[in-house]
Amino acid sequence: MSTPTHIFQENGSSRFPLIDNLRPFEEQIRFTLTQMDGTSFWALSLWRAPEGANLRASLPPAENYIQCAGDAAGVTVEVRSVDTFGAAHQYTVGKPATRLPSEPTETIRWDSGRHSTRVFTNEVFTLDEAADLFIAYYRDDRVPAQYTLRELSGV
Repeated sequence: MSTPTHIFQENGSSRFPLIDNLRPFEEQIRFTLTQMDGTSFWALSLWRAPEGANLRASLPPAENYIQCAGDAAGVTVEVRSVDTFGAAHQYTVGKPATRLPSEPTETIRWDSGRHSTRVFTNEVFTLDEAADLFIAYYRDDRVPAQYTLRELSGV
């Protein structure tokens, strides 16, 4: 078992270190994401723990992270980052697209339908696609360059 370097958070509340005692880290990320059912498990966040953090003692929050919400019908993926001036920015991740409608047309629901958000068609991901994004973020602390980022206002 390797030393954990990242923290998961489920449903906005339960935090735990990403561990590799059952499967390698990247396989654990994919396995965990594909368990999202929209009812008992509807949201997942991932971030790098501070250098040298003892994840047995505490699970610190982070300013930079990737998160998703939804279920097997589709999830929305967001990333948050703080720039060099200390300003936080939150983005919805999208697949490359050439033409989009003027307003989001797709609805992603979670928490047994109690919550929802509207996104563009290219911003709807399958659980496997979301797992690919989470694994890339786990490796590099960023979303791969081929994806689009739409900044959210008022977040």
